[in-house]
Amino acid sequence: MKSFLFLLIFFTYFIDVNAANTKLKKYENYSNQITWKGIDINLPKGEWMYFSKETDNLQNFNIGCVRFLNLRNKLINGSLSACYVTSGGKWRQALGAALKNEWQNNKYDSCNLRPEYFYVKALFKGASSNCFISRHIDPNKELYFPDDTSETTSGGLKKYIKERSLNLPKIGLEFESLYFSNKRDKAITISLVINPETYGAEKTLFGTEESSEYHRNNLNNYPLKRNFFSSWTKKMSNEHSILEDQLEASTDFKLDFSDLNASIPNESSKNLIEDLNELNELYKSGILNDEEFKKAKKKLLN
Repeated sequence: MKSFLFLLIFFTYFIDVNAANTKLKKYENYSNQITWKGIDINLPKGEWMYFSKETDNLQNFNIGCVRFLNLRNKLINGSLSACYVTSGGKWRQALGAALKNEWQNNKYDSCNLRPEYFYVKALFKGASSNCFISRHIDPNKELYFPDDTSETTSGGLKKYIKERSLNLPKIGLEFESLYFSNKRDKAITISLVINPETYGAEKTLFGTEESSEYHRNNLNNYPLKRNFFSSWTKKMSNEHSILEDQLEASTDFKLDFSDLNASIPNESSKNLIEDLNELNELYKSGILNDEEFKKAKKKLLN
């Protein structure tokens, strides 16, 4: 996200925690699950390198973020960022009001359905906020040419990419959850961006936000990719619900994702996505050559 919202990447939650946090060491890989600020965060398939830790102070609010990267063959296939925001107990109401205003009214990104968003669900009650967003992004644009030119939090990542000659995927699928309960004085956010090709989708055709086949206006022309995007949105909405439970969100402050069922593919479509994902892994591991991969993929699609 951009500026203040960018620092609050993906799940915004507040909680007094007792769980043992995972000891994180820079540039080491982690898989399956980590515990951060007492919250269990499930990592997508693969190795996720602990890349950075950042802290900042904005007016009366203290902000801290960690970021993980999934790397493969000089390509950044995924990014996961988690942040917390606190007022130190002195400005809880002000923090809630600031977050609510940011998430409802931000000029560049908000919890309102925008053209580049696939799905949004949000709930605001008083100074409390709960929001889930599923969208596609142009990673190159987001990193180097953001809409919000005041965004300054990606300098370390840009330097790391340049020094190691890394590449970005054409398109990323991003899943964000934003949560703040006025009962406590801490917000926590987590943002996950994945390269769809890495997780079983067909090769991305178009690399701009507007032309992408993952744009909401274009998805009906690409049913397999629509099913893929829908399945991942459902998967991450489930993660959001699990985190709500971890944070003991009240029943009337949990997001209702029942409307997602209408856009979720049937069982045969989901099995096809799983089969394509497995086939893709066999090809990338070298078990299948180019010709074998193309024949097997054609057979599946037919």
